[in-house]
Amino acid sequence: MNRTIHKGFTLIELLVVVAIIAILIGLLLPAVQKVREAAARTQCQNNLKQLGLAMHNYENVQQRLPSYSSLPGSNAGNFSIQARLLPYVEQENLRNLLTFDVSLTVGCCPGDIRPQFIEPAKTVVRLFRCPSDRSPDTFVSRSGTRGGATGTDFIYAGTNYHVNIGTAVGTNYDARLPTDGIAWTNSFVRLTDITDGTSNTSAFGESLLGVQAQNPPAPTTDDERKRTMMNIRCTWISSTVPPTVPGLTAGYVVPYDPNAYYSMSLSSPLNRGWTGQRGAGWINGREYWTAYQHYLPPNSTIPDMQTCGNGVLGARSNHPGGVNICFCDGSVRFIRDSIHLDAWRAYATRAGGEVVGDN
Repeated sequence: MNRTIHKGFTLIELLVVVAIIAILIGLLLPAVQKVREAAARTQCQNNLKQLGLAMHNYENVQQRLPSYSSLPGSNAGNFSIQARLLPYVEQENLRNLLTFDVSLTVGCCPGDIRPQFIEPAKTVVRLFRCPSDRSPDTFVSRSGTRGGATGTDFIYAGTNYHVNIGTAVGTNYDARLPTDGIAWTNSFVRLTDITDGTSNTSAFGESLLGVQAQNPPAPTTDDERKRTMMNIRCTWISSTVPPTVPGLTAGYVVPYDPNAYYSMSLSSPLNRGWTGQRGAGWINGREYWTAYQHYLPPNSTIPDMQTCGNGVLGARSNHPGGVNICFCDGSVRFIRDSIHLDAWRAYATRAGGEVVGDN
């Protein structure tokens, strides 16, 4: 009687096979991650190209670039530039839910969302999100208790794509007044006003969504520093809206050197800790939610600063080595972290007269 003998694996053979599989997975994972990030970066660039095209179409119709707006007596709580571009990015239905002749919110800071805008405010627009930033799409933001606000929680959908409002050097961080960028409160800029050249002037840049908490603890890691802002007390020299004189009391003028700015902000008597929610609401015209500047180099670990919605607001991403920028001619370029600070800031100005070489 013949018997068939089945030979099994020995323990050593099994361990060798497992080790080989582990090595193959270890070699494969980085390649998969690179492919995934390459696809995410391409999608991010496509999103920015659509925003650049929308800006051109808006300018063609309105004979001006979109601006931050103020209603009588206030320049807070109004709609963002991103909201004004909705009809030009195939979001007409969402745009039809908005009414720009009344403020988005009542009171501050931020205020209560008007009832008719609660649903639009929490609507996630994929075009406004970079796929490399896997932070939650929405933020819970509690309103203040001033000017009719009730201290209520509201949901906002965030954005990674922000409008260039300049260098932030000196008092250019105060976008209630004309800055050296392409937009500020009640600005009226045409493409022909960009004398530095539309291919040398940024229109939109990307940044990471901030930490979810409105009042987070001090950041301890580089990632937290990229997502957390210093909170400077709103003590403006001017009592008019928009102000006739820019800047904070106690001489808050942003110096050329980012390290000097960081040291000054930390030690300022106006510093009141830390704040989160950078990029928290695409719909809201508070600058730290929908604008950025070229003061800090790309992906800087020096934190941003905000004061009553304005401030120093950097460009950051999860793309290794740099950030995507959409220029005013509609082109999108990947700007590396190693770019010289002067060249980086030159991309922010519409009429600075700088000569920008290859980066």
